[in-house]
Amino acid sequence: EDFSNGFNLIPLKGYEIILGADWIFTHSPITLDLKQRELVITKEKQKIILQDFTKPGKRARVGEKKMGKLIRKGAVGCVIQIHTISVEKENEKHVIPPEIQEILLKFPQVLKEPQGLPPRRKCDHTINLKTGSDPPNLRPYRVPHYQKESMENIIAELIQSQEIQISDSPYSSPAVMVRKKDGSWRLCVDYRQLNGQTIKNKFPMPIIEDLLDELHGSRVFSKLDLRSGYHQIRMHPDDVHKTAFRTHLGHYEYNVMPFGLTNAPATFQALMNQVLAPYLRKFVLVFFDDILIYSKNKEEHLEHIKLVMQALLDNHLVIKLKKCEFGLDRIAYLGHIISSEGVATDPEKVEGIRRRKIPNNITELREFLGMAGYYRRFIKGYGVICRPLHDMLRKDAFQWGPEQTTAFEELKLRLSTSPVLTMPDFSQPFVIEADACNTGIGAVLMQTGKPIAYLSKALGPKAAAQSIYEKEAMAILEALKKWRHYILGNKLVIKTDQQSLKYMMNQRLVEGIQHKLLLKMMEYDYSIEYKAGKENLVADALSRGKISEAVPAESCQAITVVIPEWVTDIKRSYEGDVLAHKIISLIGTDMDPEQLYKEESGLLKYKGRIYVGSVSDIRQ
Repeated sequence: EDFSNGFNLIPLKGYEIILGADWIFTHSPITLDLKQRELVITKEKQKIILQDFTKPGKRARVGEKKMGKLIRKGAVGCVIQIHTISVEKENEKHVIPPEIQEILLKFPQVLKEPQGLPPRRKCDHTINLKTGSDPPNLRPYRVPHYQKESMENIIAELIQSQEIQISDSPYSSPAVMVRKKDGSWRLCVDYRQLNGQTIKNKFPMPIIEDLLDELHGSRVFSKLDLRSGYHQIRMHPDDVHKTAFRTHLGHYEYNVMPFGLTNAPATFQALMNQVLAPYLRKFVLVFFDDILIYSKNKEEHLEHIKLVMQALLDNHLVIKLKKCEFGLDRIAYLGHIISSEGVATDPEKVEGIRRRKIPNNITELREFLGMAGYYRRFIKGYGVICRPLHDMLRKDAFQWGPEQTTAFEELKLRLSTSPVLTMPDFSQPFVIEADACNTGIGAVLMQTGKPIAYLSKALGPKAAAQSIYEKEAMAILEALKKWRHYILGNKLVIKTDQQSLKYMMNQRLVEGIQHKLLLKMMEYDYSIEYKAGKENLVADALSRGKISEAVPAESCQAITVVIPEWVTDIKRSYEGDVLAHKIISLIGTDMDPEQLYKEESGLLKYKGRIYVGSVSDIRQ
């Protein structure tokens, strides 16, 4: 409310304004209730209630902006910081089989806590800085009182184990304490400024989907976890001083590879690949410090465990036994549950997503989509379902409504009921079922009637306006791009409810999408089958039977065992070549009565001579 009155300007101490008897007379009657902390005044014959903003009750909890206003007004209060600690569950029920215990007892050096520094290796971590970089020199962060004792204990342990040493380096990064899953603390260093000056390592990181594709036919699994993995790698002597950090205790530097360096994951993965190189993709998968041993039977599995333990012993690496699991037919690995049946989502991770509340801002929405997107290959129609949520990631577009709530709850429901995906068998043909609707396209990669992965993509306004024929072709194109690493070199069956696509090889190509699709499919050994829309139930792929083979399928055998490099270059030259597209449209039509133009093994020919696209180096 606004009030106006005449005032006399006099120097005051302790007060900003004093309301005199004239103001009280004007706004009478005035009542003061000290119990309710309310002041009632009269303005233009209306009662106005002024509430004391320091009164406890429903207003004791306020938002960030409201709190700022209260502080500026001089309100008295307190701010409580709450830390939620999720305690890691120990594997109490998991008992190591006796025959595996006997193997482990033969490798005591791999099981015990390491003493002293690890040995020097060729892959000791280096920090290569950009030319002209200045050493970062940052003040230490102020450590909360309840963390100081933990930090001091950790530093004392690291000095005793020689993992750190006192430093006089010109480099200095601040240290921070990070809570572990089990509630204990880990000392980390904020190397962001140092990382910004570091030349990035281009070592390829493993792709989780590619790792899981190697598990077909496996029935017995064991998982090993390295103890303080990064600290089992030494820093290169020339780069030790660059790891220097400050605390309230002093200035230190690392002799081992610390957490937080930009190239540390690449160095660690390179070491693990070297150590287990003879066994990778045969019976071992490695993702940083998580080692998965997989076998077809128990006898074979025992031998595989021996080989892995011997490799770790030879390279002076140790594991943390309480975080390892042995001889299981079902195991959690990289957020998935792996068994002989296939790969499924981890119920604990899905439950964490399912408990998420409706996002209040873009940051929370990005967190949710990032968590859900990890499992997108398990969800049919993921792209279409998430379209209302992704639209809100645009600038100034966060407006939550009923459509977003429906998508949010639908996505959580689909995650809770996601199917078990089978492992790919590269000795069997692959099947792609593609479909399209007004707002999106989708496909499923299958074998023996069971899904391997789902693909879904929402369409923009321009793509959504195209014909259903073009959208079906677009769905097949996207599936071929996404799953090329599966189907190249294998027999492929494409099933669609667009019957005209089945006879594409005998049609005159008039649409641009037809040219793109034909050029893309030339490198595959494929056949196209028609499947009625009412039968093309991708979501019911687990229980679907085989399609009747009464109708012969059109096929194009356009792949050879050995493909010379120049052939690949010529095929690539056809992409975007106008004349090549024109030749494709003439093949098998009345426009070429003498059949001068032909397509053989993916190469375009005129009178038996190969046509080379305009962008190829072969023309020169």
